[in-house]
Amino acid sequence: MIARNIRIFVLLAALVFMPFAVAAQEAAPPRTSINFGIITTESSDNLSVLWTPFLEDMSKITGLEVHAFFAADYAGIVEAMRFNKVQVAWFSNKSGLEAVRRANGEVFVKATYPDGAPGYYSVLLVPKDSPFKTVDDILKCDKSINFGMGDPNSTSGTLMPMAYIFAPRGINPVDCFKNVTNASHEANGLAVANGLLDVATNNTTNVKRLERTRPEILERVREIWRSPLIQTDPIIWRKDLDLATRQKVLYFFMTYGRLGDDKEVARQRAILGELDFGTFLPSNNHHLDPIIATEIIRDMAQVRNDPELTDAQRQKRLDKLKARLSALDNNIATQEVKPTGAPQYTGKSSRSEAQAVPWQRLLFTGSVGLLAFGLFFWGSATRGAGPVKPVRERLFDAGVWAVFIGLLIWAYVAAEIYKAPSLVTNADKMGEYAAGFVHLDWREGWLYLQQMSVTIQIALWGTFLSIVFAIPFGLLSSRNVAPAPVVFFVRRLMDAFRSVNELVVGTLFVVTVGLGPFAGVMALAVHTTGVLAKLFSEAVEAMDPGPVEGVRATGGRRIHEVIWGVIPQVAPLWTSYALYRFETNTRSATILGLIGAGGIGQLLFEQIRSFQYGKTAVILIIIIVAVTMVDMLSQILRKRLM
Repeated sequence: MIARNIRIFVLLAALVFMPFAVAAQEAAPPRTSINFGIITTESSDNLSVLWTPFLEDMSKITGLEVHAFFAADYAGIVEAMRFNKVQVAWFSNKSGLEAVRRANGEVFVKATYPDGAPGYYSVLLVPKDSPFKTVDDILKCDKSINFGMGDPNSTSGTLMPMAYIFAPRGINPVDCFKNVTNASHEANGLAVANGLLDVATNNTTNVKRLERTRPEILERVREIWRSPLIQTDPIIWRKDLDLATRQKVLYFFMTYGRLGDDKEVARQRAILGELDFGTFLPSNNHHLDPIIATEIIRDMAQVRNDPELTDAQRQKRLDKLKARLSALDNNIATQEVKPTGAPQYTGKSSRSEAQAVPWQRLLFTGSVGLLAFGLFFWGSATRGAGPVKPVRERLFDAGVWAVFIGLLIWAYVAAEIYKAPSLVTNADKMGEYAAGFVHLDWREGWLYLQQMSVTIQIALWGTFLSIVFAIPFGLLSSRNVAPAPVVFFVRRLMDAFRSVNELVVGTLFVVTVGLGPFAGVMALAVHTTGVLAKLFSEAVEAMDPGPVEGVRATGGRRIHEVIWGVIPQVAPLWTSYALYRFETNTRSATILGLIGAGGIGQLLFEQIRSFQYGKTAVILIIIIVAVTMVDMLSQILRKRLM
C-alpha cells in the first residue's frame, strides 16, 4: 500500500513539475519586465508603500512590468545588479559608486528635492537629554558609548562620518566605543530616541521624514554635528541594458512630474514628494566624483595618522592621493540645477489597491488536489486477499495526501521553485561570486579570534542557563510526572519560547540590558529553554516506569521518584541534547551580532556589506574551525558522560 502511494506521488510530481521545468529551459523572450532595486533606508514595508505608486506609473508609461526589489542592506542591491537580477535601481551616492565599480552600473539621471535643495547632510543624533553637546564630547574613547553607524555603503551613515570625524583624528570607531552597530537611518533614529544608542548617524532627509510622519520621535533627539553638503542621489541602470528598454526608462524619468495636464502633474509630484524627490535631471558617472573625492580625503587622513608608516612611505602615499584628488577637480560640477514650479507637498500617503486574488492559481491548485485525492483513494483500495481498509480511513489518508500536494503546488510560485534550472544555467555567476573569497586577508585575524571566543562564551552561558531552566520545565511538561493542567500550561509556554526567533528575543533584551553579549546570552537562553524542555519531556515520557514504581514502593515521595527514578534514566539523553544545543548555539550566536549582541557575527556582516570578501573568508574559516572544535569536544564529552 505504501509503495503504491509513493508511486502515485512520484507520478503526480512528474506530471505537475515537468511543464515548469521545460518552460524554464526555453529561450527567454525579449525583455518585457525589469527589476527596480530600492536601497533599504527604512523598513521594507514602509518603502513598499512609498514606492508602489511610483513603480505602477513606471509600468504604465514604459509598458514594462516593473518589479520592486528590496534587500536587507545596500550590498544586496549592488550584488543583485552585478548578477543582473536588478536592471535599474535607486542608490545613495556611496552605494551607487560601488554599483558603478562592481556591477556594470551607469548613472543616467539624478534626483532632486521638492524644495529645490541642492542636496542633504549627514548628521549625528543624540537623545535630547544627552550630556553630549559637541563631537569632541563623544570622542573620549573610553569605551562607554554605544554608537550607531549606518550601512557600510551609506554615504551619510558611514562615509561622511568616517571622512570628516574619525579619519582626521586617527580614530577607529570599534576601538573607541563600547559597541558599534550598523543599521538603517530609520532604525538608528528610533534607537537614539528610545535610549538604546548614545549617538547615531543619520541624515537630514530622514530627519525631515520623521518630522512629517513621527514628530514625537524627532522631539526626543538632538543634532550635534552636520557634514558638508552631499549631492542628491543617483538612479543607475546596467550598461548592458538593451537600447529599447533604456529609451523607455529614460523617457519615464525625464517626463515624470513634468508631462500632462495640471492635475496629472500635481498627482505625480505628490507621489515624488512621498519619496522626498522633486523631478529628475539627466546625469552621468561624473555625478559620483565628489564621493570619490570624499573617499580620497578619508584615505589621506588615515595615512597621516597611520603610526606604522615611515615618513617616506607616508609622503609617497599622500602624493598619490593628492594626484588623484587633483585629477577630479576638473570633473566636479560647481553649479547645481534646481527644479522650479514644484507644488507644495502635503504629506498625504498614497497606497496602491489591494492585489487581485490569484484565481488561476487557486483553480489549478484545487484541480491537482482533487486529482491527487481521487488517485490516492483509488490506490488505497484493497485488491486481492488481505484485510479491507475502512472507507473512513481511506478518505482521511487520501485527504491528507491531497492537501499536502495542494500545498506544494500553491507554494511553487511563492517559493520560486521554477528558478531551480538557474542553479545550472547561472553556475558561472556563483563561481564568479565565490572567487572573491579566495584571496584571504589575515591582517585582522587576531581581532576575529577574540570575537569568536566571545561568541563561544555567549553560547556557553546561554546553553548553561537554558539547561538550568529546562530541567524543571521539562519535568513539568511530562504527562507521567506532572498533572495535566500543569503540563498543558507549561507546554504552551515552551511553545512560545521556541516560536520566537533569537534575534527578536535578543532585541527585547537589548532594550532591557543594553547592547552587548549579555543580551545575546539571554536570547539564546530563552529560545534554547523552549527547545530543551520539549526534548527533556519527551525523554521522560519514554522512560521505563519500573524504577519510578520501585522508589514509590519504598515509600518515597514525589521528589524522590524524580531524583532516583527519573533523572538517572534520562540523564544520558539530556546530556546529549544539551551538548548538541551548545553546538547549535555556537552557530546561532554568530547571527546575534546583527542586533549588537556582541561576538564575531557583527564583524562578519560588516565585512560582507563592505565587499571585503577576503576578510569575510577568514571569518568564515574561523567560525568553521571553532564550530568543528566544539563538535569534537561534544563527542568526547558524550562518550565520557554516557
